[in-house]
Formats: sequence, structure tokens, C-alpha cells
Amino acid sequence: MEIGYLDIADHYRRLIADRQIPDGGRLPSVRDIASEWNVATKTAQRALKALSMEGYASAVRGLGYAATFRPHDIATLRVRVNGSRERGEAYAAEDTQSILSAELTPTGGAVADVLGIAPGTPAILRTGSVTRAGRVIRMSHSWFPAELGDLVPELLETVSTRPGNVARIEAATRRRTELTADHFTVDLTALQHAQAFGVPQGTPVLVRTTTRHDGQGVIEYGTTWFPRGVVLAVEYNDQTR
Repeated sequence: MEIGYLDIADHYRRLIADRQIPDGGRLPSVRDIASEWNVATKTAQRALKALSMEGYASAVRGLGYAATFRPHDIATLRVRVNGSRERGEAYAAEDTQSILSAELTPTGGAVADVLGIAPGTPAILRTGSVTRAGRVIRMSHSWFPAELGDLVPELLETVSTRPGNVARIEAATRRRTELTADHFTVDLTALQHAQAFGVPQGTPVLVRTTTRHDGQGVIEYGTTWFPRGVVLAVEYNDQTR
């Protein structure tokens, strides 16, 4: 059976959860994992990034990754889907989509880790919102590698026109992209989003993080916030493409 990055991530997740790898303990390097599991270095790197995105590992400059302990009462439910979902999202005709900002911004934490760049390295950050009947129903942050700004200048513009920036990226790179991960969590609203949604700070909010890959690396890492009362329906087709 072919070993995938999720299998490797699951293995180390159990070791961290069971304290066989202590909090702060150094995880094997990409090269060591690739050698031990007989996989490509890209597969090993994706496994470590998956652990980082779920909070089980953190990048340490010059040392690789260190384990981050999470207690057993915090569970991660992973659902494998034999298919893919359509890109983008469908909104009602009366919804208004706005790009609030588009700029090069230094990265840190999970963003730099997922994009595969050093913390502090600039990347393109696009922030947006969707409004329905005067109420904000969606806030979003989308990060793109800085070099894509040279290929797709629209990424640094506060406009959104057809055919969309993902289609432009695919045309410029001649590589098809795929959504490879959707992670959902429930968090408490920070001040910025509480003000946008018109709710008290600390109100529960649904958070979705999405990773888009083009076969050579992550080209988009997005975080989307949805307030209470918004139903998010995710539909997948019945076969991979």
C-alpha cells in the first residue's frame, strides 16, 4: 500500500498526543522522514505541514519542527472525501463581495509554514468580505506566494473580475490547482471580526482554513470566518479529477 502524507502525519500525531514525543521535542527532519518512510521529500514536507496546521508541531528556525502537545479532549475529526469540491463559492444575487485590501505583508506562524517560506518573508495578503442585506456574512484572508504577484498583477489590486485570480494563476503557471484541505474549527471572535459581524467580542464563529496546491507547492492558504446564523453547505463531486 502506498504511504501518503496523511499516514505519516497520523503516526506522529499519535506519538505527540501520547507524550512519546514530549512537548517541544524535535521531530525528524524532512530528509529523515523521507528516508524512513521511503517517500518523496515533498510528501514528508506535507506531513509536517499538516501537523503544524493542526497545532501538533511548530517550525523552529534552523532546527526544523518541534512537537506541540495537545490534550486528548481536543479532537480532530478527519473525513476523507473521494472527490473534490468546486472552486470558489456561490452567493445569492443580492450579495456584495468586496476586496478590502491587497498588499505584500510579512508572514509568520502557520502562514509562513504552510507556504514553505521563512517567517517574516513577505507574501501577498488579500482580505475580503461578503455582505447580505446590510449584514457581513463572511470575512476572509487569502495568502499567496509573493512571486505570483509578478505573474498575476491583479493579486495586488483591490478588485475582483472574471475569470478570477485562481484561473489567472493557472493560466500563468500552466499548472492546474486543487483544494487539498479544508479544516473547520469553532473559535471566538477577535475584536476586528466582532466589529465587522456586529457581535460582542468572544462570540463563537466558524473558521475554515483552506489549502490550494498546484502539484509543486501551496499557492493559496486561506482563512474564512462565518458568524452564527450562516449555513455553510460544502458539496463534493463523486470522483477525483
